[in-house]
Amino acid sequence: MFMRTNDSFTLVPHDTPEKLVQHLREHLKTEVVRTSIGETNMIGVYSAMNSNGIVLPNIATQEEVAAFKALGLNVYHSKEPSNAHGNNVSASDKGGLLNPHISRAECKRMEDVLGIELVQMHIAKYATVGSACLPGNNGFLIHYAANDDELKAASDALKVKGDRGTVNMGTGFVAFGIMANRNGYVSGAATTAFELGRAESALGYI
Repeated sequence: MFMRTNDSFTLVPHDTPEKLVQHLREHLKTEVVRTSIGETNMIGVYSAMNSNGIVLPNIATQEEVAAFKALGLNVYHSKEPSNAHGNNVSASDKGGLLNPHISRAECKRMEDVLGIELVQMHIAKYATVGSACLPGNNGFLIHYAANDDELKAASDALKVKGDRGTVNMGTGFVAFGIMANRNGYVSGAATTAFELGRAESALGYI
């Protein structure tokens, strides 16, 4: 909820402890960038990002937009009222999923900045596909209650195979309990060994 990563950058709040920053550098092998979105710490909630670009909410400041552009990312400063894009969008470098309540015009703008096709769908009856699916370029982890049709639709959209799972001792909103890129992942402390094994397999690490 408070961080976002791709294969090059990991975005964290300004007040992130240095010890955690060091762990992120070690396990994700990225540059760690201290930042904010809308002058808040809710970076993971408000943003959607892959290696091509980032979607920012209507509350992002012009200074924040400029800072993300300076990282070399394509930036879309969305005016969408439903602005929790970490909930709305599940994006890898190969494809993505989108909240079905977002307009097609808005979808197209997000596709342009992320450089992928976004497929609008529900997961386990939830429209918040960004929190219910953790995508990667080699696999994905999806809400444990996703049905077979949703699992196949997500696989087709993300162009990789994936599996169902949980984080933090049973939570189905997996994208808010694990952050992953091609190099590795970081999970919530409450995530069990069984959950981690399932996640590693679904994301294609093993």
